[in-house]
Amino acid sequence: ERQDGTVEKATQLLLNYCYGHANSSTLLFPYSNGVNMVNHHSAKANVKLRWREGSELIPHSLNAKYMLEMVALRDISKGEEIYLDYGSEWEEAWKTHVDNWRPDPVDVKHYAHKMNTDAYFSVIRTLEEQQTNPYPDSIFTSCYYKLEPNAIDKLKTTKQSVGTYNPSMIAPRNLRPCLVIQRRELPASSSREGKEVHNAMVYTVHVLNRPTLDAAQRIPRGHRHFVNVPRNAILFSEKTYTSDQHLVNAFRKEIGLGDAFPEQWKDHSKTATT
Repeated sequence: ERQDGTVEKATQLLLNYCYGHANSSTLLFPYSNGVNMVNHHSAKANVKLRWREGSELIPHSLNAKYMLEMVALRDISKGEEIYLDYGSEWEEAWKTHVDNWRPDPVDVKHYAHKMNTDAYFSVIRTLEEQQTNPYPDSIFTSCYYKLEPNAIDKLKTTKQSVGTYNPSMIAPRNLRPCLVIQRRELPASSSREGKEVHNAMVYTVHVLNRPTLDAAQRIPRGHRHFVNVPRNAILFSEKTYTSDQHLVNAFRKEIGLGDAFPEQWKDHSKTATT
């Protein structure tokens, strides 16, 4: 159900750059480097996909049983772009998408990465400020935080972690949701790396645990407030299911394998004829 009350039929997200067939429930997901860099061109295709001979098992792999290889149809010059024919069904689907695409008035997109580089958002609003001036529904604040050794024991004795924020915490693996409780401005005389900093802000945040955190990194309930968090340790993030891949009117179509697609995998066509 969408914001305007309408209900959309669920659409499979994992289709682009996968290999499949309209009459099959089997979808092949390629994971080799560079596969998604090969664009479509039916007239200038200079490579094709074929089953690798003896591809029943792949060495050092417990899951994959089949291997496709991309082979040249002719000599390819240095610097020449590689093209693959995605198939007539893909080409027709793309043409239809381009001809009929219109901006979705419901899916008004707000990109976290743009907000993170926009000076307008350089000062993070507190929870109280967001009551009257909220961020977009698809956006939430995240903070870099990592539990240091013995931090759990320290947190059990105080509900706030007071002290200098460790810059080494600023790493993608340490990003987790957080709520901005308070903000204060440092004196203009404060300096970092020998340079005077004017109007620098530090924040008090309520750090949350994200689902994928290791047990050793999960902050005990009731001990999640941290002070003196610098602005560069706080980012805007997009909520689950709000990224571009979830747009209702996005293009989604598997790449066709043509005659290389095994007949025994075309279970949809068999069902239709029985």
